Amino acid sequence: MLSMNEFQPLQFGKYLILDKIATGGMAELYLSKIMGDQGFAKLVAIKKILPHLVNEEDLVKSFIDEAKLAAFLQHENIIQVYDFGSMEGTYFIAMEYLFGKDLRSIINKAKTIELPLSLENALLITTKICAGLDYSHKLKDFTQKPLNIIHRDISPPNIFITYDGQVKIIDFGIAKCASLNHTTQHGYLKGKLTYMSPEQAVGKPIDHRSDIFSVGIMLYEMVTHHRMFEGETMEVFARVRESDFEPPESIVKNLPGKLYEIIYRSLEKDPQYRYQTAGEMLADIEECIQSLPIPPTKQTLSDYMSKLFKEESLVEEYTLRKYFQVDTEEKPEPEKSKPLPAKINITPPEHTKLDTLEKTILLAAKNPDNRRKKLLWYVGAPAAVLLIAVVVFLAIFFLRDPVSSKLDKGMAALNSNDYPKAIALFEEVLTARPSMKEMIRKSYVQALRNQAYTQKETNPPEAQTLLLKSLEFEPDDDRTHLELGYLYLKNNELKNAMSSFAEVDAETLEYPDAQFQIGNIQERNGNFAEAEKIYGQVAEMESPFMDEALFRLAVVQDKRGDVDESIRSLEKALNVNPENQIAKMFLKTQLNKIRK
Repeated sequence: MLSMNEFQPLQFGKYLILDKIATGGMAELYLSKIMGDQGFAKLVAIKKILPHLVNEEDLVKSFIDEAKLAAFLQHENIIQVYDFGSMEGTYFIAMEYLFGKDLRSIINKAKTIELPLSLENALLITTKICAGLDYSHKLKDFTQKPLNIIHRDISPPNIFITYDGQVKIIDFGIAKCASLNHTTQHGYLKGKLTYMSPEQAVGKPIDHRSDIFSVGIMLYEMVTHHRMFEGETMEVFARVRESDFEPPESIVKNLPGKLYEIIYRSLEKDPQYRYQTAGEMLADIEECIQSLPIPPTKQTLSDYMSKLFKEESLVEEYTLRKYFQVDTEEKPEPEKSKPLPAKINITPPEHTKLDTLEKTILLAAKNPDNRRKKLLWYVGAPAAVLLIAVVVFLAIFFLRDPVSSKLDKGMAALNSNDYPKAIALFEEVLTARPSMKEMIRKSYVQALRNQAYTQKETNPPEAQTLLLKSLEFEPDDDRTHLELGYLYLKNNELKNAMSSFAEVDAETLEYPDAQFQIGNIQERNGNFAEAEKIYGQVAEMESPFMDEALFRLAVVQDKRGDVDESIRSLEKALNVNPENQIAKMFLKTQLNKIRK
């Protein structure tokens, strides 16, 4: 919150810097005023690269990319950038000053004073986010070439709501643009894990549909008032990767049916089943809004902000008025800017197809007249009559076969998520007719896995049994081996856990936690040299828990007596995640060792 403090105003070219608003990992944000002739003045926000990072090439390129991108972004739901340049040895961006709060602050304050965001306002906010994203996703450059912009960090801290009810997307600092093709720094996954799409979390190529998934997460959280993903990093990563979340209807049961559909579609694990554009999602939400008794407006959102931040807004307004009166005796000539340098949702099973013979028999039984016409055409009436008799006899025999009935019931049970019943029926089918093993393999395996996932917390031994059964049918499934490894690990069966994790393809980017857990087991067994090797390999992967791998690497290096290497690993961990508190504490301990 703004407050008049001891910060002394500083002249920065044509801008007068009034106060520091915030400091991030890459830049500082200042409240400033631009002054012109005839008393012209306007409050703006100045973003400057931190002094000690001005020589970091990748960070500077990222900052320049943000400025270049801002030149194209002109939309009411995206923060407006006014100026960019370099001055006093650093780069800066001048942008509109927004008088309000980011969505994270709003959600936190709402919980504190028990004044939750209404459904109406949640939908309104989401429509504005979708509108801004749809514009940025479809934006073209001056030659009408698509820019293919992806924000990559759509999350509550990057959604700003002003006290008068405007909604703005901010911080395109890590956005990806086709014309700005600087590669991502190795080992650094851009964005916030709990708001990433599955494909972004595992380091796969992403497109604009990744942003749509992030919007779906925020919509889910705003209407349920629950976090979609939370917990330890490893656990969150596993759930994000599979889009595994608690169904919203189990948290809030009285939402419009259309809204549940919107949430599920936006959160599809596979991008091809998601909304293909933010505009499509916007249209569906607006349709949902029209069904509400009182549709939300900018004023209803402004009223909510006033109730939530009544005191804060008054103090900030008073402070801004005071700042606006600050002036200098003489306005210096603006310094010229230097030229820019050259930056687990489970998918429904496919319906099992009957083999050719059974399908033919069933078709004949269901439509004997058409079948007769075809046979008469090819073999003549006498032969046709004989063949039809045989086919009808076989069809009647097959349709009376209880195996077929059990197969149908098993598929129905699977589709209705009654996994125990589906498993039992499929096993009866396999016992009665082993030749149908390949036909029902996928459905049977899906029933086994899904039931195992429902049992892994309450009945781990049963979950293990189910997963082992599924591996008999699909022995190379990485995810099943991973889940089995975690079950063994939870039960302290380290040898079995090691074997399961080792079955996961070490080269896959989708399950780097398997290698991490192998390193963990080696460390627990006292095999520090092997653990160091494996943690080092995991640290080379681009994964959301890279800082944890580096921290564990530092621990085993310390156990091997290599304090200097341990310190280097800790510094890397903190470079990846400056908020890793345990790494900070351990680094302090290690530095004290070498000082003694």
